Amino acid sequence: MQPTGHPLLGAAVELADSDGYLFTTRLSTRTHPWLADHSVLGAALFPATAFLELAVRAADQAGCDQVEELLLEAPLAIVSPGAVLLQIAVGAPDEGGSRTLAIHSRPEHASPEQPWTRHGSGLLTAGAPAPAPDGLTEWPPRGAEPIDTVGLYERFEQGGFSYGPAFQGLRAAWRLGDEVYAEASLPQQHRSDAGRFGLHPALLDSSLHALTFGVLRGSTRSWLPFSWNGVRLHASGSPALRIRLRPAGQDAVEVLAADATGDPVVEIRALALRPVSTDQVRAARPLGRHDDLYRVEWPVLPAHPAPSDGDWVVLGEEATAWTAAGVTRAVVDLAALAAAATLPAVVVAPIPVGTDPERDEAGAARAAAGHALTLIQGWLASERFRAATLLVVTRGGVAVSPDADVPVLAHAAVWGLVRTAQTENPGQFVLADLDDSTASLSALRAAVGSGEPQFALRGGVAHRTRLAQVSRTGAEAAPAWGGDGMVLITGGTGAIGRHIARHLAVEHGVRRLLLTGRRGPAAEGAAELHTELTALGVQVDIVACDVADRGQLTALLDGIPTAHPLTAVVHAAGVLADGVVDAMTPQRLYEVMRPKADAALLLDELTRDRDLAAFVLFSSIAGVFGGMGQGNYAAANALLDALAHRRRARGLPATSLDWGLWATEGGMSGSLDEGDLRRIARSGIIAFTPADGVRLFDVAVAVDEPAVLPLRMDLEAMAAGGHPVMLSGLIRPPARRTAGLAAGPDAVEVLTQRLAGQTEAQRGRTLLELVRLHAATVLGFAEPSVVDGDRGLLELGFDSLTAVELRNRLNAATGLRLPATLLFDHPTSSAVARHLAAELVPAQTTPSVAGLAELDLLESALDGDRTTPEVVDRLQVLLTRLRAGAGAGAGAGADAASVQERMDRATDDEIFDFIDNELGMS
Repeated sequence: MQPTGHPLLGAAVELADSDGYLFTTRLSTRTHPWLADHSVLGAALFPATAFLELAVRAADQAGCDQVEELLLEAPLAIVSPGAVLLQIAVGAPDEGGSRTLAIHSRPEHASPEQPWTRHGSGLLTAGAPAPAPDGLTEWPPRGAEPIDTVGLYERFEQGGFSYGPAFQGLRAAWRLGDEVYAEASLPQQHRSDAGRFGLHPALLDSSLHALTFGVLRGSTRSWLPFSWNGVRLHASGSPALRIRLRPAGQDAVEVLAADATGDPVVEIRALALRPVSTDQVRAARPLGRHDDLYRVEWPVLPAHPAPSDGDWVVLGEEATAWTAAGVTRAVVDLAALAAAATLPAVVVAPIPVGTDPERDEAGAARAAAGHALTLIQGWLASERFRAATLLVVTRGGVAVSPDADVPVLAHAAVWGLVRTAQTENPGQFVLADLDDSTASLSALRAAVGSGEPQFALRGGVAHRTRLAQVSRTGAEAAPAWGGDGMVLITGGTGAIGRHIARHLAVEHGVRRLLLTGRRGPAAEGAAELHTELTALGVQVDIVACDVADRGQLTALLDGIPTAHPLTAVVHAAGVLADGVVDAMTPQRLYEVMRPKADAALLLDELTRDRDLAAFVLFSSIAGVFGGMGQGNYAAANALLDALAHRRRARGLPATSLDWGLWATEGGMSGSLDEGDLRRIARSGIIAFTPADGVRLFDVAVAVDEPAVLPLRMDLEAMAAGGHPVMLSGLIRPPARRTAGLAAGPDAVEVLTQRLAGQTEAQRGRTLLELVRLHAATVLGFAEPSVVDGDRGLLELGFDSLTAVELRNRLNAATGLRLPATLLFDHPTSSAVARHLAAELVPAQTTPSVAGLAELDLLESALDGDRTTPEVVDRLQVLLTRLRAGAGAGAGAGADAASVQERMDRATDDEIFDFIDNELGMS
């Protein structure tokens, strides 16, 4: 790759096998802010003059002097804050020296399945130097009549063309017969950049605004350049232009531009224009996807044969009800299963939901989640169950088809909890959601055999869960926040609730806010918030209210005046009580579910008869991904997503926002310590600023989706460090592993083979290095050497969550299923390494022969180039000594043992130094 020195191009590559060229670049309104000044029908469009500039620069690199043709096939929208990747491909020359040109783009964080969009194609030509045309030295031309340009850009804006300062360069215009003359210049702040371009796109675009003065037939106020023909650049870097526009056939003009002295800058044989529509501009947004906004999808799981081996049992029900799924027997509970003579391959655990779950939905959800918690903890408590799989089965807990499925809220909460159990204990649990069809029971065994950790069966068809970017549609419309109505924000005195309150007041004109919190006006910062909102003209009430208490919430809602009725609800209340699933208690489960889930259910029930414009639930990605250490929080938030689906199915407004990480002071995210932030950063989750958060709030509420994830991810970090299966559609797997941090079947096989060829002492060193490397990564240390093998890992900074993360990393690297109590049972790196050695390489029944491993090293060091006659003679001498020593009795055996001990302690470098010394090499 070679630098181009051009502001719009990052690099150029000359293709070795075709004599072609490839130019690449990354474009965004952050790296090129002036691009945001070119807004057409509500979108920042990459100017057609910028495409021409790229073609001219590509022609220069390829030895061509003219852009014979550039056909613009699709507009390119630059959507803030995202970026697009652009490629300009120049083909090999034909017999006449002409080269093809193609311009493609794709969003920077596009999934591997997303295709590139072609924006332009053309032809570059080379020929004998042509004389420059006559310039525009007489200025303005004799007889030309001035044209009034006052209000030009206001008229453009009325037609949907909103030009910022960089593109408001047209200074004057004249008409002479059927020709139009104009002059334009770059604003002062952009003039210094002109020398870096052939012809600055904003300058040429501004000059072409004179097309509106009647050079073409009909109105050109909603027209854009369609094709450029015969373009030749004579001079570069001009900050100002004189331009002549002359009709050149139907809907086309001939263009001649000169610099401020009249000398030619560019000639264009024909520029054709076409009308542009709102639909075309909307389609120009990168593949119609929202940046930082995702949704859960349920694509069909590819067909997979059902495994024939492996016994299945079911917990707590008659086996006959599950025979279609391959269940052969039933057991009463986990205690009975542990006492059984044989352990099945899969244990099916159906989750009960109660006889009338809608009568007390909060109670039903707590009961179902509590049942699942007891089940999970019992499973993890038994070493015997590690070789089997627990299949947790729910009924209607997820909305595979939002139009057809109305989720069972209690089972939705179970999904959140079990997802966390899967995150903390990979490979231990599989999560399945069924409908009532026998066909789904029959398809269950094959779905489990697919290896998917989560799936749903509908009518016998298996669906896996995947995350995808939310598509842009014409149906997007923000709710009517303003007016005379009242907007209720629960958790309104919290860190995020305060940002939403300010945003609704400033950006959406909300003039009546009702903010609740556990402490109400006594909350920290509440008085300042009240003063700030009042100064903005907002009538604000800050009230202490437990929104999960029916009496308190009823009184709050009844107190809203009929003259200013409740028009919108934003439920942002919530608390955290983090801890791994093993240590979770029913009380901590209830404490977290109550203010989040119980309150949402009450708000839903008590506002159904009110004409709400919006019902927004602040959920979390924990409910979708299964946040480590947040099983209770995940359960509560998964229920919120299901509630939003159910409200939509009943014709009520609802949007559940599964938020990523906010970078706020205070509140739930503000309580994260340095270790938490390191762990989140390793997972690939990027915190967004409050400004980005409120922007995403607007976008997420406007899309026509019941549940969305406003989330910023580092997909490259996720690809390198491991990621949930549901992100597979977004992440292209890395071509290779990171040295020393291998995981997966291949890495396990490599480690097993390496250990098999080592002595006991060498295996100990290898496994200790492995433990120290992963421990350093989890703790954020730059070097594994910082982790003292004999120092307690808890002393180094491990807690329950990071201990689980280390255990999971070691599981992936070794293929073992280690207990969550690993660091408590084996408190130092050395102790963990010894435990790994005992699990991976059972004690040998026969002693190994001393020196065989070293002879392997010696053999590998001797290749054809290094095996000289002197080496052979030296080896024969050594062999003679060894044979003589073989009959020397017990003393010789003791010496050999001493040598073996020293060799075991030696590093690889020391062993090779010994070999080189014995062979007389340096």
